[in-house]
Amino acid sequence: MPDCRFEKVSPRVDRFTPDERTDRPVLGAIRGTAGTLIVDGGASPAHLAAFTAELEAHNRPPIVGIALTHWHWDHSFGSAALDVPVLASERTAAGVAVQADYAWDENALRQRVDDGLELAFSLPHLLEEFTEDERTSLRIVVPQVTFAESHHVDLGDTTVELCWVGGDHADDSVVIWEPEDRVLFLGDALYQCLWGDPAYLTVAGTRALLQRLAPFDPAFALEGHDPDVADATAYATRLDELRRACDLVEQHGANALRLAPDHGGEWFVENVEQLLSAPD
Repeated sequence: MPDCRFEKVSPRVDRFTPDERTDRPVLGAIRGTAGTLIVDGGASPAHLAAFTAELEAHNRPPIVGIALTHWHWDHSFGSAALDVPVLASERTAAGVAVQADYAWDENALRQRVDDGLELAFSLPHLLEEFTEDERTSLRIVVPQVTFAESHHVDLGDTTVELCWVGGDHADDSVVIWEPEDRVLFLGDALYQCLWGDPAYLTVAGTRALLQRLAPFDPAFALEGHDPDVADATAYATRLDELRRACDLVEQHGANALRLAPDHGGEWFVENVEQLLSAPD
């Protein structure tokens, strides 16, 4: 299976790097004197178990819970690897509950893709991440601890905040903030909506997301599928490009794509293109 790497982000925070071969996202671990909180349940029990084995090898404190950033399978299907509470927003818990009621054999998966209930993008990743036997016996854990807008987890010498921010990728997206080391787990909040052809961002959704992210001032920011950890400068640039892309699209409409290369690099142009791809 994919070779994810254990990395120390800060004195209190570790991560497991993503792997695009099965779309495994970043997993995180925030530790305090009262225990360790896992960020995201991972793509499968094998994925999360590999990370927890690394945490044990590095003598991290006992795990006290798993916090989900959103309901998508690659962030939630591994939670059964641990017998600890799963924490999530009410929106996320509802999304996971829907997934828990589905059959996951290949025929059922392909039928849901045909019916528009499952992303075609996810199909090969699910088939690679799990064997058929693993999928047919998959136990999906519905979060037991839920909240509407925010929730705090006391880890002793640090208190972690889970904060709903929404966004186009998943309207249940939550960011997870460790204030002492100023580490922000973004999950997939900044990414585009994949339920469109092509994938898209909306100006309204992006602006609302940026407003909800404004209170956080991270020294380190981790996106769900980014192999790199952004420092404060890189994170500020990322948000500024999204903001400026919205400005350009609002000011110039369809002409924004022609003008975009004069205002930013490849990532900026892609943001403009995705904003222009939003359905009417």
